[in-house]
Amino acid sequence: MTQASQTAHTDRRSLVERLGDSTEAASAIILSIAALMTAWSSYQASLWDGDQTVAYSQAESIRTTASRWEVQAGQGEGADILLFTQWLDAYASGQGELEAFYESRFRPAYRVAHDAWLARHPLQDPTAPRTPFEMPDYRLAAKGEAEALERQADALFEQGQKANRISDDFVRATVILATAMFSAGIVQVFRRRRIRLAIVVLAALQCAWGLFSVVGLPPN
Repeated sequence: MTQASQTAHTDRRSLVERLGDSTEAASAIILSIAALMTAWSSYQASLWDGDQTVAYSQAESIRTTASRWEVQAGQGEGADILLFTQWLDAYASGQGELEAFYESRFRPAYRVAHDAWLARHPLQDPTAPRTPFEMPDYRLAAKGEAEALERQADALFEQGQKANRISDDFVRATVILATAMFSAGIVQVFRRRRIRLAIVVLAALQCAWGLFSVVGLPPN
């Protein structure tokens, strides 16, 4: 081995030794950063998890209310169909008094559709809707309320899904940072400088990965 080679080898060994001697300080810094960010990431995960629970709970409550409105709409539609059927029988049999009796009991919202349907002369016009229930004028307020509540519940459920995804991402970052803490914590167990240096580099990379993951997530 030439003198130049020996000098280069000595320089490399000296550099490794210096780096190995500084692993204690480096591991302490990594431990501090990883511990702080782990606490922050865990806190954020719990907050987003709470948002998810609240959103799911609100969505379920709204869906329950929407179901009640849907039942009410079904009852109203059933009553309209029953009165229309009775009115149609009276109309077909020429019982004007009975026909007027049923008309007087039409719901105001249904009467609008019924009158609009009669204005189309369904007996003479084959293109007219077959019943008032096919008219665009026929509306059930309870059904509209149920549909609006369903849309609101869907939006809340989507918010819960989003919060769940963000919470999972924070948990994933927490695991990465915890791994960095573990790697930095076992550095001093090893005596060989090269091994200690390799573990510190690994811990630093893990810590950087965890930090990058946390920074890219929205805080609550």
